[in-house]
Amino acid sequence: MDEYCEDETRLPDSIRGYVADVMDGTETFRAGVKTTAGGFTQSVWLVVTSDQLVVVTSKLVDATLRRVPLADIAETRSSLVDLPEERRRQIEIETVDDTLTYELHDPDGKFIEDLQTAVADVPDPELADPAYPTDVDGALRNCERVVEAAASARRDGSFVEASDRYETAITGYRTVLDRLPAGDDRRDAIEETLTEIRDARQQIAELRERRATLESRLAAAENSFQTAVRAHLEREQTVAKIRYRQARDGFEEALELIDADDDTDADAEPIEAPVHVSPDADTLAVSGALDEFAGLSTATTDALSDNEITAVADLRARATGPTTADADAPELTPIRDLFESTPVDQADVPILFALAWQQTETISFAARTDVRRRIEQAASGYDATV
Repeated sequence: MDEYCEDETRLPDSIRGYVADVMDGTETFRAGVKTTAGGFTQSVWLVVTSDQLVVVTSKLVDATLRRVPLADIAETRSSLVDLPEERRRQIEIETVDDTLTYELHDPDGKFIEDLQTAVADVPDPELADPAYPTDVDGALRNCERVVEAAASARRDGSFVEASDRYETAITGYRTVLDRLPAGDDRRDAIEETLTEIRDARQQIAELRERRATLESRLAAAENSFQTAVRAHLEREQTVAKIRYRQARDGFEEALELIDADDDTDADAEPIEAPVHVSPDADTLAVSGALDEFAGLSTATTDALSDNEITAVADLRARATGPTTADADAPELTPIRDLFESTPVDQADVPILFALAWQQTETISFAARTDVRRRIEQAASGYDATV
């Protein structure tokens, strides 16, 4: 049983049925998390939907529910609680009536982020309903918060969310303009703000278009590179050479696009948001023990074995390049340095690099250096094939 889930079907049976009963046809499930409250005879879960927070206390034969509309949640706060063998997350949910406090089995704070996002997504009647009796000062503060949220979403690379929030802010400011008293001296400033927001929204639209092009170029280049690596290992030299060249050209085009969007010179400067690419191949061309691969000499496999490198996975762990999206491995000696300090047969080095470059998992291009490294690798592979 999961103690945190983003899929309603992963909830315990004793919880899922009650949650389904309180959701209407337009409501969507966001997330659920188990709290530390309860004990042996009952369990307490927090579930957030698109409309409400539901506190489900499941007992042996029945359950009690508390429903809190998201619009009634004023603030959420969290802190970590360190226990001898566990780290827990404490959440405080301030509503219009009282404050709810729970400890969660959620050390990474995922549920709290889900709840905060769901609360932020609740439409503000002052921004969305033209008939709502608007307090101008309050509505302006709401608009400013929406603009801040849009800017934050853009920084995080959430361009769709940023665009949607800018659109909400535009609607809100227009509503305020319609209700400003005659001669109000804030009108010019609001008009200027509206122009800035429209410009920001247009920039997001252009950025999304360029981003889609960048993603397409990197995906095509990475798949050409992986095809070249596979052909290299399978001794299909002509195919490998063609694909290495295509990969090199594709990565160079992608780098040009990145440079056009950012005039800084720092290679390590992050791309505005990492680009994740999933190679088409779902299996490695070569895996397993190195001494079982006929493409390497015994001298090379013995030398690597002396350095505790006995399998293809050991080489891949030391490869430099775009990282796997979920990589969290300890830093190891890069293979280039390893080959220079290990008495391997130099004729085997290109094949060793190809073995290390194999990739099936999703990888992340987070900076120019990731793209430049692929260009260098593709060029090296091209030169090594005949």
